[in-house]
Amino acid sequence: MLHPILYWFLIIIEIFFIISFLIYMISLIYSTMMGSPYVPVKRRKIKEILKQAGLQKNQKFIDIGCGDGRVIEEAVLSFNAQGFGIDINPVILLKAKLRAKIKKIKNIKYQKQNIFDADFSGYNMIYLFLMPKFIEKLSNKLEKSLKNGSTIVSHGFKIESLSKYLKKKVYDISFPTYIYHL
Repeated sequence: MLHPILYWFLIIIEIFFIISFLIYMISLIYSTMMGSPYVPVKRRKIKEILKQAGLQKNQKFIDIGCGDGRVIEEAVLSFNAQGFGIDINPVILLKAKLRAKIKKIKNIKYQKQNIFDADFSGYNMIYLFLMPKFIEKLSNKLEKSLKNGSTIVSHGFKIESLSKYLKKKVYDISFPTYIYHL
């Protein structure tokens, strides 16, 4: 028989994990309902995508719907870019912030924000992995706010309205990546 204090301690720990799991699952449902389900890109693919896109040292890089921040981490750590990520999901964003802090990654910032309210001017490269209907809603804003020479990397889905800027298509088993150069 367990000591009563140990018994209650284990009950509290179990309740904590159940509540944490429920919060995490609700946040994933929330992201999906807001139009961008959390689908992490495999780490080994990220570096190749950014290399194909031509990311350079000190470029300003933004990940729209950054999720857990793995793409921004790769941009900052492997390419020495200045990384910025926005996401509407506060739980996944907290995970990204904590991981960056633990890894002591400099030149990386995260913000909880609706992507349609964000300012994209001043960025050299924009990465997004969003659902097609949200990409199209965002495409006019991207084209208007970005300067010539900016690159848009759309993982998974083509941006029809920017097809005249399509520079490269990187094929992958799971999702193709479309690279646009304005």
